[in-house]
Amino acid sequence: MVSTNDIVAQILSLDEDDFFRADQSVFGPREGQLLDLNYFGVAVNAPPRIETDDRESLPLIMAIRFSGDRDWDIPLKNNCVMVGTNLQDGTVRFAKAFVSKKEMQNRGIMEKVSKGPKPPGLATAAAQLTELDPKDRLHIKWDTGTWALGVICYDWPSNIVVVELKGDEVVKPLSAKPVKPDPDPRGGANLPCYLPTSQSPKLPESGLAIDGGFHVENGTQHLNLFASFTLVTRDFHLPDQPLVHRFEKSSQQNVAAVVPVTFAVLGMDWDEPLQFDWAVPVYGDPLEVGKLAQGYFAIDALAEAQPLSPGKYLCYLLMDGRIFGPYDFQISELTGEDL
Repeated sequence: MVSTNDIVAQILSLDEDDFFRADQSVFGPREGQLLDLNYFGVAVNAPPRIETDDRESLPLIMAIRFSGDRDWDIPLKNNCVMVGTNLQDGTVRFAKAFVSKKEMQNRGIMEKVSKGPKPPGLATAAAQLTELDPKDRLHIKWDTGTWALGVICYDWPSNIVVVELKGDEVVKPLSAKPVKPDPDPRGGANLPCYLPTSQSPKLPESGLAIDGGFHVENGTQHLNLFASFTLVTRDFHLPDQPLVHRFEKSSQQNVAAVVPVTFAVLGMDWDEPLQFDWAVPVYGDPLEVGKLAQGYFAIDALAEAQPLSPGKYLCYLLMDGRIFGPYDFQISELTGEDL
């Protein structure tokens, strides 16, 4: 089976000139190659480095291979979201990938029209290469910066590509953001909690491990997430002054780092996900840039959300420029199912 990394290497390995003159002469032969591969999914690539004085665009090239049935059930145009993480401060931005100026002007006005029954004879497979515009859609400042870019096509997340923008601005290192949400002062297993609990997954070697479930209690929706993570410490993870959390039921904890984590909820045909930005503390001895940071969080992800209507939802977590998920949960009239 062909992997997404194979698609990046075989189909999206463009030289700099091809990235910036992306047209049918570049895309056509590659779409033919992609169509012949045993692959269903989405991949992206972009120039690894762009001089902002020399270029005016940031071409993010997306390759996708899908069936006609999938495109009928999950239309690409309605369910493709760009995601960008600013790797200088951890900020995450989402934007609908396919949108015209007219659609932008009429957002909130257009009504969804029923598609009717699925037609017979839909294509077994189709392949498409598209140039996306993260610079404008994600409102990327056109100066010095580093961005991790990708797309989420409903239940298909792409790989991530890191782009370094070289401009005139000298970027100063930032310090950590305030912890959000604050830990429950009672400590123990009360949520939010940033210590390991009995439900916390084993620490991964790299990235994020997650468990949890959806339930309704006294008419209130809850999505309790239990996660553990390992990542390389960046400058904006480190607090600019000593920070200690004190609890009623446990000893005090030194905050060695604060890691931005974004939780996103997505439904079918949504323009963009619901987005919740957290800042998760790592407890322990002081850390330095480049050292491994390991931490935990247990958070009711829907604590600040408006009640969701019955239906199926997907959720993703974004940390350190990476996309984790999807995890799905179902809301019925009375209860829900676990992740």
